[in-house]
Amino acid sequence: MLEQRINTKGVAEPKKGLLTKSLILQAALDIASKSGLEGLTIGNIAETVKMSKSGVFAHFGSREELQVEVVREYYQRFEDQVFAPALLKPKGLPRLRQMIHSWLKMSVGDETSSCFFISGAAEFDDRPGIVRDALIQSVEDWRAALRRAIKESVVAGDFKKNIDIDVLLFQLYSIVLGVHHDSRFLQNPKSLTLANKLIKDIFTRNQKTQ
Repeated sequence: MLEQRINTKGVAEPKKGLLTKSLILQAALDIASKSGLEGLTIGNIAETVKMSKSGVFAHFGSREELQVEVVREYYQRFEDQVFAPALLKPKGLPRLRQMIHSWLKMSVGDETSSCFFISGAAEFDDRPGIVRDALIQSVEDWRAALRRAIKESVVAGDFKKNIDIDVLLFQLYSIVLGVHHDSRFLQNPKSLTLANKLIKDIFTRNQKTQ
């Protein structure tokens, strides 16, 4: 009986700890989406989740570790919203189109947070450390996924064999970041329409002629 109570307690405590950590991460994401990663402090998070500073420290240990966890959590949610739906599409241009479509939707959506690929780059572009490393890893992972989708489009016969993959990747990436900037910062309602036209033109120019 005692062993059963010990085991039950051992299971319950980690589960409670995970729930608490998830609550802290959600609060941190909300703060970072408005104030940037540099806007995160153990104090303002503790106040938001109604915990002591020592309680927050118990889960992350330092402000930098918290920032890194926030970056990783953001990218996990980014993958869930942007990349996962694309995997349901056939390899090639249908999958690439879905990736770009979901990314654009996330970039201009009122219910989505500020893009850490932009805000994080502005905050940590010249600041070496584990937070910058985590941001770079997230960006490189996403760019690798886009590059793979472009290559698959060539293999599937959707794109010409002689396309410059680096140029196409740069164009698509730059357009989406531009939409995020213009729609959120400049509040330009035409930015999404312009981006979709540019992307359609780019795909048309690179498609394999029958």
